[in-house]
Amino acid sequence: MKKAAALIISGLLIIISGMILWQWLSFTKEKANLAAEPSATISQEIIVKVDGTGLKVKQVFIGLNRDRSYAVDIPLPAKAVECTGIEKEPCDKNMEALPKGTKLQFQYEIENAAGIQLLLNEWLISLKDEDVTQTKIEVIDQLHRKGTWASGLPLKGYKQTELLHYYVFEGAMANPALYWQEKPLAKLSSQRGIHFYTPSKQQEIYKFESLANFEDSHLSVVLGDDKRIVHGKGLLLAGNSMSKQELEHQLAISLLSSRFPEIAEGEAWVLEALASLITDVEPVDRKSKTAVSELRSVFSGEELKEFVDSLSEGGLTFAMLDQRLSSIKGMETKFFAMNRNKDPGLFPMLFLDSRNVVINGNTISEAGVIMKDQRNLFPLEKTMEILGFKTEASPDRQFLTITSGNSHYTFNLKNKTFIFNGESFGLLEKPFHSINGHFFIEKKWLNAIFKVNITEDEESIRLALDKQATDKK
Repeated sequence: MKKAAALIISGLLIIISGMILWQWLSFTKEKANLAAEPSATISQEIIVKVDGTGLKVKQVFIGLNRDRSYAVDIPLPAKAVECTGIEKEPCDKNMEALPKGTKLQFQYEIENAAGIQLLLNEWLISLKDEDVTQTKIEVIDQLHRKGTWASGLPLKGYKQTELLHYYVFEGAMANPALYWQEKPLAKLSSQRGIHFYTPSKQQEIYKFESLANFEDSHLSVVLGDDKRIVHGKGLLLAGNSMSKQELEHQLAISLLSSRFPEIAEGEAWVLEALASLITDVEPVDRKSKTAVSELRSVFSGEELKEFVDSLSEGGLTFAMLDQRLSSIKGMETKFFAMNRNKDPGLFPMLFLDSRNVVINGNTISEAGVIMKDQRNLFPLEKTMEILGFKTEASPDRQFLTITSGNSHYTFNLKNKTFIFNGESFGLLEKPFHSINGHFFIEKKWLNAIFKVNITEDEESIRLALDKQATDKK
């Protein structure tokens, strides 16, 4: 009897173990399949109906992950926004709890002010932190009997009837500009990626070799009698009396602008600077001009060409620009990031020494040692503090006082002299560099003045006070 019970229990344990193993294998297989699934490719389709009341927009996001929650940014021009999911279930009024599913649909209105022109920039609803890889826009104009629509996307189709004008634009940009003007325009092409809309088919259209690398981009250029220059997403409005050189420069700015996710007003200098490197047209903006001069003084012609060629590859950010410069030079720089803001002054081209800095046996993280003109410069206050010194600058920044125990140094930065414990000394060079409000000291002067022993290898820079030398003082 006992033997039979033991056999039954053993059999049950085997069955239960087999079921657990089967469930585990099924779970791991499902998890592996989910991990192997490619990330969703999101596209959007937009229908714009134009009538006497304005623009009625229907925007549908397609290819969403059914198990994910999405958030959206609503542009200022969009009014009376309505949202539904794939099963027509409505979104909440605040657009915060959006229905899950593979599609999201929005309907909204945009005011169409009376006039002879209309330019819409940043007018589409966008998904937060998501890339939309394909956009299709259909414009059905039932209001205007004449005129032309253009977009920051390539024109794929056009049809005109007695009742309406119908346009189809399609391309890769997620938030292209949309433009209408009353005066009819003819569409002309000079090179791949750039399409001109002009009042006359006889308009002279140029081809620019400097922009050949941007053939995979798209730019719609509307030329007219107006002399103003307006940059939109994938769209440029310019005067047809502009010189070839001026037009080339503005085309470069527009092509670069479409590669940045967003450029604040005070950051626009970077577009003019990069465009100048591409076209060899001198920048007008002072900060752009200084930046170009700095880049040309540090990088060779071949290095700059490599950098310029990279500008047509993928998206651009300030951090990416620095990464490309760092890769070309083999040393880290934060030139564009440091100069990003609207301050008209320019932080010079500096490279960071990536080696560990060890001071008195302690490794200092983010020591901030920079390289300028083949010289190592140490941040004065931080370095001297770790070595046991206190550093103070006079209000007019003409004198530096550095003290430690019985050692007292006063440096006159105007005439390259210093006083050490009451005794005057002269220097052949200035030991300190003032860079954007911070003092740096050159490596050799740490040893010559403060008797700091410095040893270097490929991995580290080691600093230590020479005890015997300091004791003698």
